[in-house]
Amino acid sequence: MTYLRKTMRKNYIKFSAIALALVAFGTSCKEEEKPADPTIVGKWEINKTLFTMSDSATNTVLFGDTTIYGPGELIIDFKSNNMFISTETDGTDVEIDTGYYTVTNKVLKLAGTPDMAEADEYNIANLTATDVKLTYSEYYEGTKWYQEITGKRK
Repeated sequence: MTYLRKTMRKNYIKFSAIALALVAFGTSCKEEEKPADPTIVGKWEINKTLFTMSDSATNTVLFGDTTIYGPGELIIDFKSNNMFISTETDGTDVEIDTGYYTVTNKVLKLAGTPDMAEADEYNIANLTATDVKLTYSEYYEGTKWYQEITGKRK
């Protein structure tokens, strides 16, 4: 072999080893990275709310209602400054409501005032980049109140 071919072969082997090391390092770094937790911040199109009221002693349903929303009928926009804007459209009627929210340990609190006084608490049962499911349960004077809200990111 000529000197030039030997040098090229050595360089090729070095290059191959470096490339293999970089691929191994890059792959191992990607495996260690944790995916970012989904966030409630953004616009959510609510597609269904379920509400039941039942006797807590017998678990008998006293009242139940399910509302299915069409595309664009109920949008909740959670802003990054802990405010939300809810827009509900029913034909030509549009109702806009604003409020405040916090999220701590899979609990979403919604209130009408920034001090979060009298906040409603929803458990975040499911939150992905595209889907959300919130639940609310309360027992009051022998009655269980349950609400479930599902939606998609808009």
